[in-house]
Amino acid sequence: MSYTVGCVPYLNAKPLVRLFRDLGDRSPVRVKFDVPSALPSLLTSGQAEAILVSSIDYLRFGNRTMVDGVSISSNGPVMSVRLFSRRPFREIRSLALDQSSMTSNALVRLVLREQYQVDPVCRLDLPDLDAMLSEADACVLIGDNGMRYTREDLHVLDLGEAWKKMTGFPFVWALWVGTKSLPADLSAWLRAARQYGEEWLDTIIADAAEETGFPSTTCDRYLRSVMRYDFGAEERKGLRKFARMLDAHGLLHTSAAPPSAVMA
Repeated sequence: MSYTVGCVPYLNAKPLVRLFRDLGDRSPVRVKFDVPSALPSLLTSGQAEAILVSSIDYLRFGNRTMVDGVSISSNGPVMSVRLFSRRPFREIRSLALDQSSMTSNALVRLVLREQYQVDPVCRLDLPDLDAMLSEADACVLIGDNGMRYTREDLHVLDLGEAWKKMTGFPFVWALWVGTKSLPADLSAWLRAARQYGEEWLDTIIADAAEETGFPSTTCDRYLRSVMRYDFGAEERKGLRKFARMLDAHGLLHTSAAPPSAVMA
């Protein structure tokens, strides 16, 4: 059997799909890359059997099956998901959201409401810092863009760090999910790919520095110390906490199946 999976094109996902790149034509899994907001359509249209999708997508739909044992998570600062603001956070009235994001856009609204008692008017925009801030008080950028921008004249908030301080839990950014008919052997391949990525992390870091232009020290810290790829008890608690808070704030939109309901 051969399968297609949809994956985010960011640095943080490289350890989870390197196996399939290295296997080349022998790989049973073909990887299609796109931004998080575009991946769900690959699953619903049948173009992919699984997607590495934002955790909020899993929470919003009760017909998703999660591949157990794999996630993209952080337990503190995440480096690549950040809020940039021209004003102190309590004074934010308008917010430009990265249109390629899903989970991060909901998380920033939770953080601003819970920690800073503000609920700005939001708009989706292309991920360009200067353009976003020309139209809004603040903006959210994710992935490599979230890591790349630096501006000393702005207030900057790492959303992974903000979540950890607010709840005490790790934050689950993404999961491998499929439909109810997710093949068991594909789930096994995706878990094997995670293990392979951990074993070959030195090579992945060296290649990532060349491919992204980030310093090797940045790639090393990010992939080795910041990113977490397991999905254990604490990650489950963090995901359930996120679901409860989204629901309490009316940001979940649809009823979510319990995060541990369906696994493969």
